[in-house]
Amino acid sequence: MNEQMILSVVIVTWNSKNETLACLDSIFGSDDYKLLNEKLEIIIIDNNSSDGTAKEVSEKYPDVVLIENDVNKGYAPACNQGMIIAKGTYSLLLGSDTVLKNNALIECIKYLDSNGHCGAVGAKLLYPDGKIQGNCKKFPNLRNAFCTYLSLDRFNKVYDMASFEYNKTIEVDQIATTFLMVRTDILRNIKYFDENYKILYNDVDLCKRIWNYGSSIVFIHTAVVIHYGNLSTKKADYRIRMQMYKDIYRYYRANSGIFAVSLIPVLALRFFMIILFK
Repeated sequence: MNEQMILSVVIVTWNSKNETLACLDSIFGSDDYKLLNEKLEIIIIDNNSSDGTAKEVSEKYPDVVLIENDVNKGYAPACNQGMIIAKGTYSLLLGSDTVLKNNALIECIKYLDSNGHCGAVGAKLLYPDGKIQGNCKKFPNLRNAFCTYLSLDRFNKVYDMASFEYNKTIEVDQIATTFLMVRTDILRNIKYFDENYKILYNDVDLCKRIWNYGSSIVFIHTAVVIHYGNLSTKKADYRIRMQMYKDIYRYYRANSGIFAVSLIPVLALRFFMIILFK
């Protein structure tokens, strides 16, 4: 390891103060941080939280690079703000509602250091009770979309990689950006997230572009992270949820063409059901 910055950790937060602080505690308290020390930087982008997240972060961790947005820009635009200024050889896109286990960062860095063909790696996500949280999937087609948004998950087992037990390191199509460590030079070359996807499917699109760039994506089973799960999304009002469904349609229109129009009634029904009964 040379003297340059090795890792930039990019975290976007919105009204998740306690979770964000717990995430930072897990990083700064880890053996990974002791080893990396000044070769690791943490960049927090706060999307106009009203719960005092930015103030608490700046007071408890003054060395963190903190960007305070005066509006909620959405996940992808905010994340790009962090990735653009990242100085590390690798950039870690990390959910604010995660807690890192020891060696999660080092395991991923070692793999990327030793495998030049690999463009990005992800970790094993666990629920707080220790159950595995599936974060690896195939790239979805329109059939998968219908099954997903009609809650017909039993027909999506191949897409969901339902038979994968998360007990070995393998190449995968896509990994959720809850924890995705990417070579920073690749991010620069593929122009980061497509900001048209403000909340959803930005990770699917990013993974597809990493593969199209000629680099693989690998799941690392020895890197472990606790994920509490979509806490900011659960607080979303109807305007944010509307954007989420626009993102879904955008992805399938871009990848399935005019046939994606048939998905509109399904998405509309699901949107109104969630708004009415959430």
